[in-house]
Amino acid sequence: MSEAVKTLLLSLLLAVVLVINGTSAYEEQSYKALKFGNTLADYVKLTPDMRPFSNAFSICTWIKKLQRGSYPSWFSYASSTVDTEIWINDDGSYNWMFHNHNRNVGYLINIRMGEWYHYCFCWDLASRTAHIYHNGRESGYYSTPYGRRLTTDGFIVLGQDLSTFAGDFREYFSFGGELQKLNMYSKKLNTTEVREIYKAGRCSHIETRKGHRYSRQIKWERILEQERFGNVSIVDSCPLNEKLHHCHERVIELEEQLKEAQNNTQAGNEEPSSEDTTTITTVEDDGLSAELEELRLNLESTTNRLSETETRLEKAEEKLEKTETRLRKTGAQLDKSKKKVSTLKKMLKQANSDLENNVDLLRETRAALREKESELENLENSLCGANCFKASNSSYWDILYTSTFFNKVVTDELIGILNESWSQLENFKGSVINEGFIEFFKTNFDS
Repeated sequence: MSEAVKTLLLSLLLAVVLVINGTSAYEEQSYKALKFGNTLADYVKLTPDMRPFSNAFSICTWIKKLQRGSYPSWFSYASSTVDTEIWINDDGSYNWMFHNHNRNVGYLINIRMGEWYHYCFCWDLASRTAHIYHNGRESGYYSTPYGRRLTTDGFIVLGQDLSTFAGDFREYFSFGGELQKLNMYSKKLNTTEVREIYKAGRCSHIETRKGHRYSRQIKWERILEQERFGNVSIVDSCPLNEKLHHCHERVIELEEQLKEAQNNTQAGNEEPSSEDTTTITTVEDDGLSAELEELRLNLESTTNRLSETETRLEKAEEKLEKTETRLRKTGAQLDKSKKKVSTLKKMLKQANSDLENNVDLLRETRAALREKESELENLENSLCGANCFKASNSSYWDILYTSTFFNKVVTDELIGILNESWSQLENFKGSVINEGFIEFFKTNFDS
């Protein structure tokens, strides 16, 4: 087995191990993002060797904007002679180079809060041109001075702007967003290369492939190892299905490379193989095929487990939707019940108010009745005049003013009612009891 075949087989094994047991160094870190706080104390400082970038560089990353502000800055490079050799903020308005060269593309691109977008900033001395890319498309460019190279004695700060070489930070430069897969290349990527990186996706491993492997001088996996200041944390940014998808693509790619290497090895054998060599090659190929088949089965098993998990998740989501529907219906019924209770409360309150009004009206009616009774009594007294029975200065003859006797004919029944002292009334049988009659008896017979 040739060295090329062994190398590819080892890579294939590593790719499947990535799926089944974990991830390799870069592949594991490529799934991670840096989340920055929004104060001037939240940043990462890098001190790489900048000499490879003096004549050309490309800065590419995925960015998630999470806060609004004046100048949220995620990349700043300052040297001992120029405080803003490179300065980039998160809305496309500042793509600064060499202190005073910039192209504002913020009004040309649509950056949405909380959504990932891909960004590349590419420059070289030969063309004296800096190009800005947003989601794989060129958004703008500008020229730089003739012969002007990037100074190489500075350092990089992520999450803030270097207002001075000493690191004079400002609150309004705080980034407060997320970065993923920030890499800096020592060459100017062309439009095709930028588009390929963007289309491969945020959770791919395209940066490790040929064409980028040697020019990628500042690597994301190394950035994640640097000291973080303030509120800067590493977060997992890629869902499992995307990880598995890209790993599956990687296995397919390695299989194709393996087949290509085998074909090249066989085509390079000019001398016919002996029987022993043929036997060894056959055994090696059979062994290789068996290993590939085993790896493929392992990958298929992992894919099936993921599919089962997704199915369970879908069922759980369906149950959740049904539960949410029931909750919405219950909530609607509860709202109706609340409205009914509220209406009943209003009715009860009105009834209590009406009852209080009726009680007050009853009191007023009673008072008015008493007044009427008093008025009637006074009226009765005024109508009776001298004929009414008076409690003061009265004699027993005044009883004849009552309705029992007044204007009545004297009878045995009436006489029987009177006191025995009134026996003399027998002599006046047939007389009408009137005022004169009564006054006569009061004058002559009252003792």
